[in-house]
Amino acid sequence: MDYENENDTSWVRGMLFPGENLLWSGKPGKGHLFRKEDVFLIPFSVFWCGFAVFWEVNVIKHDVPFSFKLFGIPFVIVGIYITVGRFVFRWLQNKKSRYALTGQRIIVKTGKTVRTLNLTDLPRMTVTQRADGAGDIRFGETAVARRVGTSYERSPYSDSLLELHNIPDVNKVEYRIRTAVEQALRARQQRED
Repeated sequence: MDYENENDTSWVRGMLFPGENLLWSGKPGKGHLFRKEDVFLIPFSVFWCGFAVFWEVNVIKHDVPFSFKLFGIPFVIVGIYITVGRFVFRWLQNKKSRYALTGQRIIVKTGKTVRTLNLTDLPRMTVTQRADGAGDIRFGETAVARRVGTSYERSPYSDSLLELHNIPDVNKVEYRIRTAVEQALRARQQRED
């Protein structure tokens, strides 16, 4: 989403270096709290929470030591978080997130935390687009390895250095990033020559 109003970009204006131009600013669109890793996590979280609640209810119903009743409470709390709470957390994070692209870097602000990546040193960019045109841009996937026999293979779970979630018209933003990267690399090459 582009911002034309000065107030919408005021959060990033104070972070710009002298001579640094703001090329794009946006924030996550509404909805789309589900991600591809949820395909694996939802069944697991429902099973975890269901078993934890089943355990706790049965322990409370029967005459067992108090320590057994306390034992299940952390598992119920974790079950509630991984089943429902993480979606609430994502929603709150999306409300506080802002993204910016300048001629020199990508800036992601979530609450009070600000993370940046220089355009000339960008790691691999992965773009995921949904049918409505919105999508995610991830930089620098670090695969989580799992041991298989005597070797390691990539797990379906991974972490990114930086992510721009639920961007409306993600292809337009991807094009802007790629164009800005080309210009930044060209400028660096000219300085080095």
